[in-house]
Amino acid sequence: MYRSHGKKKKFSFKEKLLLLFFFIIFAASVTWLIVYRVNAAENEAQMAALRASALSSSQVPSSSTPLPSSQVKSAAASSASSAVSSAVRAFPQLQAKNSDIKAWIQIEGTAVNYPVMQTPKEPEYYLHRNLAKQAESRGLPFLDVKSDLKKSKNYLVYGHNMRDGTAFAGLLGYLDKSFCKKHPIIHFDTQNGTGDYQVIAEFRSKIYRTDSKAFKYYQYADIETKNHFDTYIKNVKKRADYDTGLTASYGEQLLTLSTCYQFVKNGRLVIVAKKVK
Repeated sequence: MYRSHGKKKKFSFKEKLLLLFFFIIFAASVTWLIVYRVNAAENEAQMAALRASALSSSQVPSSSTPLPSSQVKSAAASSASSAVSSAVRAFPQLQAKNSDIKAWIQIEGTAVNYPVMQTPKEPEYYLHRNLAKQAESRGLPFLDVKSDLKKSKNYLVYGHNMRDGTAFAGLLGYLDKSFCKKHPIIHFDTQNGTGDYQVIAEFRSKIYRTDSKAFKYYQYADIETKNHFDTYIKNVKKRADYDTGLTASYGEQLLTLSTCYQFVKNGRLVIVAKKVK
């Protein structure tokens, strides 16, 4: 018997080009993933260092005289609250690292714990930049250029909704009313003082066409008048996914957080809170 020797299949020129194309796509994807993770690691390292700097001044002063047990318990109980205000106490150090840091935001029980940037001459500068001003996909939370920390009655802050749970991804928890009940307070500190803000509404919106007459929450970053304030609150409460039982009156300071949420094209998730402390 003679063995049958099959001929080896030869790829056509088109098939070779197709294989080369897929190989390039695969190699590019792997390279992108490696670069993304390296950048993410560097960004987290920067954040960790900055958080440590922010927390450095929150420690209870040491003393050679032992504290009574009641005072020790009191100091331990207040450690969490002192931590969230430490960014304010360390603002000179923080701004020495990056002068664009204007505030600090933290929501306990989530990964939201970041400096908040503001760059009037280039409003979206930190959309895709890290603390070192290097290109980084997750960017940093930043204040709307029209939100003046000295006079605006609404501080509008933008942040990315990242798949890895960083940046403002933690805001998606507020889609659930029970989550809101468990995490009602947003800490937002500036160099002017500490601030505890209680969530009064969560709603979904989108970026509308310029000529649309729809309510555009992102046009209310510079609220200063009562009429402007009342119009904003009325529309916010009207669009809320659930009732928190809370509202706000003119004279109270508002904080609005915005992140991408693709329930529709150009969709946004918006959280509105008022200062309670």
